[in-house]
Amino acid sequence: MNSTSSAPLTLHIHGPIISSSDVAAHIDLFRAFGLTEAGRLERSVEETGMIWGTTGQASLEVSLQTPDTPFGVRLVQFTPGSDTQIRHPDRGSDSEALKVIDFYAPDLDAALEDIEAAGFRFKDEIADYDTPEGRFREAHLWGPDGVVCALISGDAERFETLATVRDRRVSEPQSISGPVQDQGPILNFLHDVFGLDVIHRYGLDDESFDALVGSANAMKLRAWNVGTATEKPYFGIINYGLPEGSQVSAFEASRPPARGLLGATLLVRDAAQIAARAGAKMHQTDIPGLGACRSVTVQGPNGAWFQAVQTGS
Repeated sequence: MNSTSSAPLTLHIHGPIISSSDVAAHIDLFRAFGLTEAGRLERSVEETGMIWGTTGQASLEVSLQTPDTPFGVRLVQFTPGSDTQIRHPDRGSDSEALKVIDFYAPDLDAALEDIEAAGFRFKDEIADYDTPEGRFREAHLWGPDGVVCALISGDAERFETLATVRDRRVSEPQSISGPVQDQGPILNFLHDVFGLDVIHRYGLDDESFDALVGSANAMKLRAWNVGTATEKPYFGIINYGLPEGSQVSAFEASRPPARGLLGATLLVRDAAQIAARAGAKMHQTDIPGLGACRSVTVQGPNGAWFQAVQTGS
């Protein structure tokens, strides 16, 4: 799939959006991963509803940033909140909702030690697997509201093309991924709406990864990374290759103000063009850390909410 426009629709993927029941808890979590606060603001019921399609919720929004990069994490705390949590540790293979924020760790053991010293606990299982690109180790942390953060380590030379920040304990939020039962609709959506194409694909068949995910069935994972460049944040579209009927779709649960990894922010060249492609409304607003902008928010077939932002508007 190739875009017909010479100028890219999407400039870069900024990072994940989290619906947080407690922004202070998530700030503490991501501070342990090296991010710092870039700004915050409160939204009225009317503005929150305009952006997210909610009814009766106001919101507090906090932007975090990996220093010296244009990448980060956005937190949205809806008030009143929701009893619904998108993901749960005992249902690690649920599909049609985002699941994991990946970070590259040059020294996995050192990064694990530092983050656990800050009060956060990784799963005991650590995946250790081979791919055509080399050997990798991966650890998962289930944080507040079921937000999963992964540390991934491997051959340093390989990560020269897989992460922007490679000289710190952990990188920027390297990717935002989630499992789907059919990858076709979301791959087409990302191309047709945002002009994004597959930049890398891989497969994985390893018992240690099955244990890390928490799947009772053996997986034959296939993945498509979609974005603007392999060294910048991208979306991981994952098909676990599980037997038909063994996965539960979390699509309906993945809806504001439900708590958890809700979506992602994309910096775009022309929000009006994105709105036209998505059949969605464009709004004038402010985003902490990014300033005045035009934005378009739309849910994709993988359950994720994508917010396209044109700054300087």
